[in-house]
Amino acid sequence: MKITRSLSLLWILCSITYTAYSEIPAGYYYLADGKSKAELKTALHNIIKQGKFLEYGSGEGHTWEGFFRTDRRDDGSVWDMYSSEVRHFDGYSSIKGMHIEHSFPKSWWGAYENYAYRDLFHLYPADGSANSSKNNFPLGEMAGTPGFDNGVSQTGKNGFGDYYSGTAFEPADEYKGDFARSYFYVVTAYEEMADLWQSPMLDNNTYPVWKKWAIDLLLKWHRQDPVSPKERDRIEAVYNIQGNRNPFIDYPDLAEYIWGKDTLSVYHFPEETEPFLASPAKGTRIDMGATVQQYPLKTDIWIQGANLTENVTVGWQNGNAGLSASQNTISKEDAISGCNLEIRFSATNVEVARDTLLLMDGGLSDTLKVPVTAVAVSGFRLLESSNTSATGGTLNWVNYPSVTDYRLSLYQGDIAAGNLIISAYIEGSSYNKAIEIYNGTGRDVDLSAYSLRKQNNGRGDFGDDCPLKGILAAGKSFLVVNTQCSAELSALASQKVGGEYSVMNFNGNDAVALCWEGMMIDMVGIPDMQQDWGKDVSLYRKSNVTHPALDFNWEEWSVSDIDDILGLGKHVMELQSEQHPLWTNVSAGTGVSYTVKGLKPGTTYTCRAEAVTANSSIPASNTVQLRTQELEAPQILEPSDVAGTSFTANWEEVAEAGSYQLNLYTIIPGETIKNTQPFDEIGASGKPLPEGWTGTVSGRYTAEASSGKAIPSVSFQNMDEWLQTCNYPGVVTSLSFMYRFPSSGAGSYFTVEQLTPGGWMPLDTIEYENTKKQIATYDNIPADREVSAFKFTYKKTKGNLAIDDVEVSYIRSDISYVHKDIPANGTSYRFTGLQSKTAYYYQVRSVWGENIFSVWTSPMKATTEEASGVEVLHGKSPVKILNYMNELYISGLSGNETISVYTLSGSCISRVNVRTQIYKIPLPVSGIYIIQIKNTDKTYNFKVIK
Repeated sequence: MKITRSLSLLWILCSITYTAYSEIPAGYYYLADGKSKAELKTALHNIIKQGKFLEYGSGEGHTWEGFFRTDRRDDGSVWDMYSSEVRHFDGYSSIKGMHIEHSFPKSWWGAYENYAYRDLFHLYPADGSANSSKNNFPLGEMAGTPGFDNGVSQTGKNGFGDYYSGTAFEPADEYKGDFARSYFYVVTAYEEMADLWQSPMLDNNTYPVWKKWAIDLLLKWHRQDPVSPKERDRIEAVYNIQGNRNPFIDYPDLAEYIWGKDTLSVYHFPEETEPFLASPAKGTRIDMGATVQQYPLKTDIWIQGANLTENVTVGWQNGNAGLSASQNTISKEDAISGCNLEIRFSATNVEVARDTLLLMDGGLSDTLKVPVTAVAVSGFRLLESSNTSATGGTLNWVNYPSVTDYRLSLYQGDIAAGNLIISAYIEGSSYNKAIEIYNGTGRDVDLSAYSLRKQNNGRGDFGDDCPLKGILAAGKSFLVVNTQCSAELSALASQKVGGEYSVMNFNGNDAVALCWEGMMIDMVGIPDMQQDWGKDVSLYRKSNVTHPALDFNWEEWSVSDIDDILGLGKHVMELQSEQHPLWTNVSAGTGVSYTVKGLKPGTTYTCRAEAVTANSSIPASNTVQLRTQELEAPQILEPSDVAGTSFTANWEEVAEAGSYQLNLYTIIPGETIKNTQPFDEIGASGKPLPEGWTGTVSGRYTAEASSGKAIPSVSFQNMDEWLQTCNYPGVVTSLSFMYRFPSSGAGSYFTVEQLTPGGWMPLDTIEYENTKKQIATYDNIPADREVSAFKFTYKKTKGNLAIDDVEVSYIRSDISYVHKDIPANGTSYRFTGLQSKTAYYYQVRSVWGENIFSVWTSPMKATTEEASGVEVLHGKSPVKILNYMNELYISGLSGNETISVYTLSGSCISRVNVRTQIYKIPLPVSGIYIIQIKNTDKTYNFKVIK
């Protein structure tokens, strides 16, 4: 069952009213007792991984509401661990000059927007300039003069240990333990992401996770800065929101038993005396999946508790959803020793079953509630694909009775639609509300299996179910309207729906879903978005969309004016005359999912399937699409091993990339150029954008009042829509643009950010004041800031935003390529033969196959040093590296060398001075390394695999 934001926040608010400082729940850590090292860490992982996480961003139900509850001082100011700036909360809104900071950088796990992306146990409100300086650098202790120092945070060369000497981030002493315990939490709560770790502090394993120097640093900070009252207050506030805890705050000595001085001993939590159930954990939910009606589903749930005084009673909150348990009572003895409880689902009709399993009595002070969902459908069908990446994804389907195999076919070229789709959405004046359904399946469809549902005001479950009626012929549309709509709209209706709480009484923040046998299959709108996303607009599905999708994508829709109904009944679907199979009738076994790999990035595929039984083959009644993601650009990293005529370019690995390409160029200053973008070619949907520009803007204004020197202008219509300029071929010195809030937008604002070599930095925040046309001007942008682009992001409460005539002056910089499209493998490339004391810029892009590329990264600057006369050689040298018995030996040394070991990400993990002619390299784990050997006049570089 989906946990909606409104229900989650209701639970938060209720929790706060009765527990300001709740104790650790009885039995919370029971299943981790008596363990140590990796086993203890994994046991904690299984306990704390359950949580209810807020949406990311500002506003109710989002991160900034969480900060309001977790990081607000008594005087209403923000508790900022990154700076001494004093700023105050303004409700749940984001605060000018502050960022949502992932203390454990999101790039370290590939920046995937999973639960870790939204987890308050390592998210903090942070001063924007300090956060930008922190970047994704590891923690460390400064050696020498910091590059950035605001009195609380510092960045500069790391001086802790001998393994990492690159740039690091050091917080104030009073917060070092906070950061250490946040890091301990992340690698425990999300240990399943171990394969994704990319950091000088981390290895790709679930234990011990950390490189030796990193755990030494974290344990040092953890010991020297013990848990503070601030942390104890914060853990309770986060627990009231998310329902999980940070064990390293509750029991700080756990870190010693996992990584520290007590790893040879097992850990025992304080003895519990009151009755409790440790499993299932609080917050557990069971989704049994889907099956064909009259074919039962079963799943097991582990029950275990302690100190129980009597038997545990098993019950259901409603008891009429076709859900049942294998027993009504669990004996005290079985519950204490641990046992499985079988949950069953059986339905004679098509239905979506929802109920709550109740575990009570046994001496428990509270009933443990476990929401359970299951679905029964009429026949074999495919479900939406999931877990998509640039090169694959997971295909899913319902469980079919007596199946011996499932066979799948994947192809391109849709000769028919996969199911019905929503083809139009009318959110007009007064009661002019309409939803159009289109049938591109090639066959007539009985609508009795379909219905419409909606959210109310962007929150809660989808309700107000409206069954559809009649037969929808192939190639035809079906229009549902509000009974009180205009006569013109009513004349087009296929079905009219009335009532105060009907599905056709939607507003601009109500997502509407098309359901098939109770399961949502198509969506118009952004669920759980309480701001208006679709107010006063008419949306028409583009003709190239052939399948329904629950992931609403503005790219699939054309935006038209309010009350524009001219397109109703005229929808056309672009179908192909033939299919192009990738593979046909592949056996997928008897499970209910199949992982597909090796697909092309940014490509749409269609799947059909059949269930095979002993007597027949049953084709699925629908097809589904799997669209792979675009190939991701690498995260560019700072250069390493910079010398007089060479340096190493570094970047983070992209899992789907087969190789990479690099550009290296110099910037030659020249005359000042003024570039003005009037958006002359912008269309009604906010596309196409000018060459080199990107964004999610979704409209335009064609009125003179909302345009600059000439119509049209760009329209920002939804929360978090953004527009990014091209990268200007030089250093920007000024910016100006026209803007207007065309209608009342109290509370709305937009941000202006500037792109520098260090990343995006805030330039300004402009709030709604009135509806007048305004000109914003920023002269004398410092050239040493090296600004190359700008980004506008709309933070909407109500109303829209117009921007036009973006004028940028920059110092012309004709790019002089030193190398262009250089192929590279791994995550580093050494440029040699360069000029000394010269600024170079390198960019990287990912490559898949022969002609699939990601976008280029932003440029990274590398300035060569003064030439020292040292010759850098690769290959032919008297020095040899031998791999013997899985040990690496260097021979041919003169006895006066410095040997450095680098990872492929450019991190130096070891540096020693050698006085012998043979030396064994102490590499920590298997992997690919760069070995650099320097003597007084030569440098040798080797890539080795251990």
